[in-house]
Amino acid sequence: MNTHTCTWYISASVSDVLAQVIKDMAAAFRTHSRNVDLDVISAKDSHKAAFERVRNIFRRREIWHLFGRAPVWWRIVRLHSRTVHTLLDKDNWAGHPSRFFTEGAKSGEAVIFPVFDPLSSYSEDGKRAVFVRDGRRVPEGDYEVADITEKLLRPETLSGIYIANDTGPREAMRAGILTMRGVAIASEKSGYLDEILGPDGYFMIRDGDDDDDLSRIIHQGLGSRGRHMAMTARHFLKSRRSHERCTDSIISLYRKIISQ
Repeated sequence: MNTHTCTWYISASVSDVLAQVIKDMAAAFRTHSRNVDLDVISAKDSHKAAFERVRNIFRRREIWHLFGRAPVWWRIVRLHSRTVHTLLDKDNWAGHPSRFFTEGAKSGEAVIFPVFDPLSSYSEDGKRAVFVRDGRRVPEGDYEVADITEKLLRPETLSGIYIANDTGPREAMRAGILTMRGVAIASEKSGYLDEILGPDGYFMIRDGDDDDDLSRIIHQGLGSRGRHMAMTARHFLKSRRSHERCTDSIISLYRKIISQ
């Protein structure tokens, strides 16, 4: 890929968790693609002046890549630049359609591979917990239950098992980050999780499982089997969602867009 100019815009609809993944993708793209001029703009960057934000809207680039829902001014960008749009939710496309997963992708929708880099800066050995979000209920037991709804981006290494809320793409992205932090994952069958952790990379919660079944999964996840499961899933994730594969998937898409 010769020198090309592109801007990534992370909209306000993108969670902090997903924004971190996108920024890791940008770092990988800059490192492994040659002669690329990439700017990353986030709607949540409070340090950018209003004048700079407005100026960027009118700045012609070969590609503007939107992540999340389109802001009201996006139609101005589409007048002067080619656009790519990446979504996790069901929404109207505002550029060439692309997704993070082949699961659920339709004909004509490109797939780009996210990367999941570890955020840990230190470890607290022996501190293990059952991690949940949004007050998800789990059976009572001889273990700590930690709600990480607002705390997923803490820097420390985690240990234990995460009980997923659903089988959708957002939860799969969150599970990818937690896997890189050392946590085992438990979920109902999910095609999205299969793509990033492997079909055997997480504990399966089956339809009809009761509290006793979930307690058994939790105790396995907190023990040696959980540590082995997390290690296996992390290896699968690093090999299938590497920096190089991320970069190649984006370059392939951009070449297609530029040649049109």
